[in-house]
Amino acid sequence: MLKDRNSLPPSTLQELKHLIASRRLVFRISLERVAREILERPDITAFESAAAVARRCRVSPTTVHRLVRHIGFQTFGEFRAMIREDLCSTSASHR
Repeated sequence: MLKDRNSLPPSTLQELKHLIASRRLVFRISLERVAREILERPDITAFESAAAVARRCRVSPTTVHRLVRHIGFQTFGEFRAMIREDLCSTSASHR
């Protein structure tokens, strides 16, 4: 969980990666596996349901929801929206 509980969830994938790299966000092994898969394939995650992410990662949907809350989001939909917005802004800046 974010070490500062009053922090807002990350607003970009870069910010999420920075929180992980700086060890301000640490995962248990099962959550880490899902986080790695999401960060490696955000383009797929941006359009999947939590159940589809769970199937792809071979975990339960509960584990995906637990990861999202651990990162600081209330719902998977909020997390997915952040990924979508980040991907859109990244692709727009590459044009």
